[in-house]
Amino acid sequence: MTDTIIPSPLTLSSGVERMFPTLTLDQITRIAAHGQLRSIRPGEVLVEAGARVVPFFVVTSGQVEVVLPSGRTETFIAVHGPGQFTGEVNMLSGRVTIR
Repeated sequence: MTDTIIPSPLTLSSGVERMFPTLTLDQITRIAAHGQLRSIRPGEVLVEAGARVVPFFVVTSGQVEVVLPSGRTETFIAVHGPGQFTGEVNMLSGRVTIR
């Protein structure tokens, strides 16, 4: 017998939500079984620009700023809050990332 898993859809309430989706509590619970809970320090860099291996982080509380370094400055990209995640949706969908 084969188990069939029906994925829960990401919530898509607005254009911003489509670009930066928020996971449901059920989705976060399923993902948590494959990772570990950790705290981050203010100003801590989670991923360096150009990194070939990009870890996946789900924000459970607080906020994570996404910035693009450019010389001595940074360009603000987005802020992820609880239920949002870093990385690419391809990590969840199983699609191949083309670079």
